[in-house]
Amino acid sequence: MSDLTASVCEHLIEGILCGKFPPGSKLIAERDFAEKFSVSRITVRRAFARLENAGIIVRKRPSGTYVADTFQAHCGELRSIGLITALPHEFSGSFVEAVSRCCENEDILLALGIPQDHTVQAQLRIAERMALRGVKNLIVWGAEKSSAMQFFERLRILGVNLVFFDQVIPGTFADYVGLDNLHAVSSLVDAAVSRGKTHLIFLNYAGLEIDSNMEREAAFRQKIAGSGKISGEVRYLPYKADAAERRKFAAELFRDISADSAVIGVNAPLIRSIFHEEIREFPVFCIDHIPKLHELNVTGLAQPIAEMADCAVQMLKNQCRKGKKWQCEHRRFKGVMIAP
Repeated sequence: MSDLTASVCEHLIEGILCGKFPPGSKLIAERDFAEKFSVSRITVRRAFARLENAGIIVRKRPSGTYVADTFQAHCGELRSIGLITALPHEFSGSFVEAVSRCCENEDILLALGIPQDHTVQAQLRIAERMALRGVKNLIVWGAEKSSAMQFFERLRILGVNLVFFDQVIPGTFADYVGLDNLHAVSSLVDAAVSRGKTHLIFLNYAGLEIDSNMEREAAFRQKIAGSGKISGEVRYLPYKADAAERRKFAAELFRDISADSAVIGVNAPLIRSIFHEEIREFPVFCIDHIPKLHELNVTGLAQPIAEMADCAVQMLKNQCRKGKKWQCEHRRFKGVMIAP
């Protein structure tokens, strides 16, 4: 492929990624495209043919050429995977290790995309760079649900296979691997009740749109509403709370705790951010489990990370195998209670 043909392809791909050419939109005619970018019609025709063969555009004669609007998977052997995540979290670090072991066992090259800051924008820049450099299989530990989903839908149009893990639950354009949050929260509530606690306080973040956290809170409210024996409330810690705000939050929580109370955290990082010494005054539970929870006397519900990592890799292999016949799948795993 000539440099000019490659340039035309790259222009169209970048236009699709940035939303200039939305899925299903009609492209200008080859003649007009050639005039606009000062290239020959044969160059444009070659570029369009290449993109059509890749399933990125669709030619509908005589009406014209359109950006594809279907989520067919990229076919071929699974030889490399791009993993987009953040490493400051012990949980995601364990997931990276598990995916790495799976890839090593199956002779798959793993490319890590680790943003300097765990934000949507940083993840999108990495995903775009990987896609433009030919990485066709991505596992994404989403930072937050937002307009980013539209970007990842456009990646799917470009033939990038996608599996989301844990925090962000995609639509029908990607597979998903995560915890069975209803079972997890129900198990933690039952554990608190078994210790004679009848008033439960669920701790969550404010200002953070993460599907898994919202699911866990909804599961808590559902569990409380379905029981005539226990009461519950939800309290929110600002996601970007500073040390003073966290201390104030913890002090108010300690002040309001009674003998029949227990605390359930949406995840381990939240619990660790507000409790720094061993907790004996009341039982504390949370989803996730990391070694330092033992020091705090917290009961955690550990996620089966090795199984989830293997599932994510197998989902990508399935997408590569099925191509146009692929349909999205969401897999949920049950956690295991680990007492201090």
